[in-house]
Amino acid sequence: MSASDAPPPGRQPDSTVRADRTDRTDRTIAEPGASAPAPLLIAGDIGGTSSRLALAQLDGAIVAEAEGPGANLRSSGTDALDNIARTAEEVLARGRREGHDGEVAAVALGISGAGPARAAEVRRAVGERLAGLGIGPERILITDDLHTAFLSGGVGDDGLLVLAGTGAVSVRFRGREAVDRRDGMGWLLGDIGSAVWLGRRTLEAVAADIDGRGPRTRLTEEVGQMLGLDLRAGDDPPSPTGDPRQDLIRALDEQLPAGAPAALGRFARLPGNVAEDPVAREILDLAIRHVLETVQALDPGSALPVVLAGSVLTGPGPLHEAVAAALRSEGRCFRAAPTGMPGALLLASERAATLLL
Repeated sequence: MSASDAPPPGRQPDSTVRADRTDRTDRTIAEPGASAPAPLLIAGDIGGTSSRLALAQLDGAIVAEAEGPGANLRSSGTDALDNIARTAEEVLARGRREGHDGEVAAVALGISGAGPARAAEVRRAVGERLAGLGIGPERILITDDLHTAFLSGGVGDDGLLVLAGTGAVSVRFRGREAVDRRDGMGWLLGDIGSAVWLGRRTLEAVAADIDGRGPRTRLTEEVGQMLGLDLRAGDDPPSPTGDPRQDLIRALDEQLPAGAPAALGRFARLPGNVAEDPVAREILDLAIRHVLETVQALDPGSALPVVLAGSVLTGPGPLHEAVAAALRSEGRCFRAAPTGMPGALLLASERAATLLL
C-alpha cells in the first residue's frame, strides 16, 4: 500500500464519536444567545527554528494564522518560549480584525523539546505566558511536536513517526501513546539526520578540507558562497583575516548565536546541492541509512504505517527521495506530514469538547 492509500489526516477510527461530541459542544455554547461570539481554538506547531499558530472555530476551520520564531527550550533556551506568547497575541489580533473575537475555549500546542525530560517545565512556562492573554492553564494542552506530527499523518492511532527537522527522532505509537523511540537526544548527543546534524557535519567537513585534515569537497565552495567568503585562496573576495580558516571561524561566530545550535540548520541543504560530491554523498548516505535502519528496528515486521515529518524528510531533495523510494520498495504504507498543525487542531478540538461538555 502506498502513501496515497492511507486515510486523510484527522480521520482516526473514533472520529465519528469525536464529531458527535463537537456537535453537542456547538449546541451547548450557542444556547445562551445567538449574538454571543463563537468560542475559538488556538493550535500550534512549534518547531526549533519557526512556529506557526492557527486560530480556528470549534470545527477546526482556521480563521487566522501567524508565524513566529521557534521555541525549543532545549536548543534555544528558556527565553525562546516568549515567542509563543508573542505569536499567540498576533494570531488573536488577526482574528479580531476578521471579526472573530470569541473566548479561547482550548489551546493545543505541539512544541519541539517538550518531551518527558522537560515537559513539566515547558507546561508551566507556557501557562505563565498565556495567562497574560486571559487563557487559563486548564484550557491549555501541551504536548511535544511528535504527537501532533504523528496525528497529522492521518494513519490512525498506531504507527511509526520518523521526524527529521531541526532535531531528529523516530517513535512507535500504540493507541496514540509513544511506546518506543530512537534518538531525539538533542544536537549534542544525537539527532542524526536532522538539519542541525547535517549542518554540523557540513561545517566539520569544510573545516577539515581547508585545514588539510580531510578530503577536498565542493561543500567548501557552497559554504563560502553562503558566507560571502573565498575559503580556498582568500582572494575573491579578499580574506578579512589573511587566513581562510580564521575567516570561517569569525563568520560562524557572527552567524551562529552562542547557545543556539538550531542555527546550524541553515547549512543543512548544502549536501543535497552537491550530492555528487563524495564527501556530501557520504553525509547524505549516513542520514538515509540511519532512517531506514531505525524504521526496521522499530517495526521489524513492516506492519505499521509510517509518517514522515520535518523539513528534512518532507521537503524536496535526495533525502526525501531516497527514503520514500526505500519505503515504497519494502511495501510500507507511508504518508508525509509537512506540518503538525492538523494534529494540533484535532487535539484542540477534543480539548474544547471535554471542557465544554
